[in-house]
Amino acid sequence: MKVLFVSRFALPNPTGSNKNVFLQAKSLREDFGVDVEILSWELNGPWAMGRPERNGQRPLLKSRKQGLTYHVFNGDLEWNEVAGGNAISECAWEAAVKFGMHLLTFLKPDIVHLQHRHGLWWLLDSAQRLGILTFYSNHDWGIACMRTTLVMGDNALCDGRVYPDKCARCIFQGRGLVGKVNERLVQMNVGRQFMKLLERTPLEKALRLRGAVRFPAEQRVRLNYARATRVLSNLNHLFTPSQFGRRFFIQLGIQGERVSILPWYHDPSVVEKTLEADHPFTISYIGRVSPEKGVHMIFKSLCEVRGIDSVVLRIAGANDSQYCKKLKKTYPEAVGNHRVEWLGWADVGPLFNSSDVTIIPSLWMDNTPLSLIESLAYRVPVIATRIPPIEELVKEGENAFLSEYMSVGSLADAIRRAAKLKEVIRSGTLEFPKVMTLKEYVASVVEKYESVYRTGGL
Repeated sequence: MKVLFVSRFALPNPTGSNKNVFLQAKSLREDFGVDVEILSWELNGPWAMGRPERNGQRPLLKSRKQGLTYHVFNGDLEWNEVAGGNAISECAWEAAVKFGMHLLTFLKPDIVHLQHRHGLWWLLDSAQRLGILTFYSNHDWGIACMRTTLVMGDNALCDGRVYPDKCARCIFQGRGLVGKVNERLVQMNVGRQFMKLLERTPLEKALRLRGAVRFPAEQRVRLNYARATRVLSNLNHLFTPSQFGRRFFIQLGIQGERVSILPWYHDPSVVEKTLEADHPFTISYIGRVSPEKGVHMIFKSLCEVRGIDSVVLRIAGANDSQYCKKLKKTYPEAVGNHRVEWLGWADVGPLFNSSDVTIIPSLWMDNTPLSLIESLAYRVPVIATRIPPIEELVKEGENAFLSEYMSVGSLADAIRRAAKLKEVIRSGTLEFPKVMTLKEYVASVVEKYESVYRTGGL
């Protein structure tokens, strides 16, 4: 049984990047003896191994790093959907699928397992047309939500129900002024022709990266919906970390018995608390510092937190984005009477062991964030947005302090509630749900591989 992992986020050196693909593939090979290789697209490179060639003699670059075999290809820019409501044209989709069939015929996997769908989920179509077994691990909602985040155009949280008309209205509503002009333009035939002409100029790449569209939202959504339901209906198995995810994908055609709820995993190094009794209450944010993660909400909320002793807020994560730089400039060392520490990338073990709580103020339907799983593994309670994938794993007042979506006041109240329970939190008496180890998680994946492989996909 040969398994091919497919993912954009599959760097051979996972330091400071998404480690899921690397860790799971390594466990498959070392713990379970599974023949696994990784296929990736160098879309926003650079890869450490350099740019691959693409021709009849050598369709992709092969490299072995840290005990794993990587295959990297270059694809046409049109094969990558752009977040915000774009979709791959029918012509580009078919070209991508045919190229994928060429790659898979060359690599000869028994199972194609898509880990991150970004720009690559047409490979599931390629595999299915060749009769290869297909698996998908749900990291986000982009296969069916073309805005990818399950946030409506008016910033309200989506209920997760997918209807083409509803989704088209959502996309239009969420576009900025220029985007809405673009949407109005392509509703007319002359506008569509004009956009096609622009894409034949040197502006093509810039237009695509900025989400320029050539067809009306209704047409794009229906095209994407038809593909999603076709691919998911033919999928042999799907892993999703939440009941919410299960309901979301079942509506798109996959049978319930082909969906496994498998929350993410984490192997804590050493769970050993290091905070002294007199140390200020310490809140840590650990993850990507970006708008949809709601990091700015933490600062706005702390401005309203009064009536408690000063707390320490630590921000751990890449801090080179313009968004992050603006926050650092506004709050370099403090927010009100509360101290701020900007850590950049940090070793998570010592960080969790020296935190009273972690904070996850998500402004999207965060798909069971890894920082939540890590916190629970280290027995650290969380302050988090009240959304279904998070609520499924935690209990208010016991191991979590939940706040309402996009509410500064509610988040401030959650911080206050947590800080007032400082002694209880440090007592070590709180209850936490069991978190799978990496090996336990991969064992469940292997069990499903073997079951599906044995039955030929039934």
